[in-house]
Amino acid sequence: MIKDKIQKRTLSIRISTDGFCFCSYIPAEVDSLQYHYYSTDSSISIVANLRKAVEECPLITAGTEYRIKAIIETVEFTTLPIEADRREDYKLFYRYCFPMADSNIDIVSNRLNAQELTIIFPVDKGIADVLQKLGEVTYYTPASILLGFLALNPPKEDRYLLAYMQSEYMLLVSVNNGKMMLSNIFKSEEESDVLFYLLSTWKEQELSQTDDTLYICGDKRVEEMLLQIGKFIKNHKRLNPNKEFAPSLLGNIKNIPFDLQALLLCE
Repeated sequence: MIKDKIQKRTLSIRISTDGFCFCSYIPAEVDSLQYHYYSTDSSISIVANLRKAVEECPLITAGTEYRIKAIIETVEFTTLPIEADRREDYKLFYRYCFPMADSNIDIVSNRLNAQELTIIFPVDKGIADVLQKLGEVTYYTPASILLGFLALNPPKEDRYLLAYMQSEYMLLVSVNNGKMMLSNIFKSEEESDVLFYLLSTWKEQELSQTDDTLYICGDKRVEEMLLQIGKFIKNHKRLNPNKEFAPSLLGNIKNIPFDLQALLLCE
């Protein structure tokens, strides 16, 4: 069974309204990684986009069954303590936090034993139908991937704040002695919004402007933020998973999202 697992082709798919990222590889073959990006069409639904992307993706061979790892980019997630992790309660907890959410969804989870919590988040049923035709699916959301990455490769600092920046939102995670103290996500299209939420969270968590550390990762906006944040926080660093692990083919792929890199490298 272990031999089958490492030789079976894995297809990692990052699903976002901005586009889909496909990575195909065989875990037992270090040079087997292939990458494909598909830009979405805003005139049709995300499910229709995904169906079309799967049909056109050069990395997918008809009739082949894959191990599917799907990253669902969503701002609608919440956490539960492990002792309250009961699948039959997921919808109840989720609806309490997001009463206006779409009804055509399934609620899935990632258990993070190092953090002693479970993250629950939604998957559109149409997206699930498309992916299940390709093989067995495991779902992730960026928050759970980032926390898993930090658990495997923790920064040397005891207290820090991690900011994960994407085009329309920013995920903030505060960590103290290896435990998550806070996780929150903000819609932040403007630089002023990013600074406001980041500095407000920094102050709320009682982090020191001179002694504690801010880690930043994400899309191209990271460069701008690194230039701005030094005016307010002394210790700030860019987090790059390729620098934390042995050299890999990922270093030759441009613009691959941070969470997808971390998912591939943490296996």
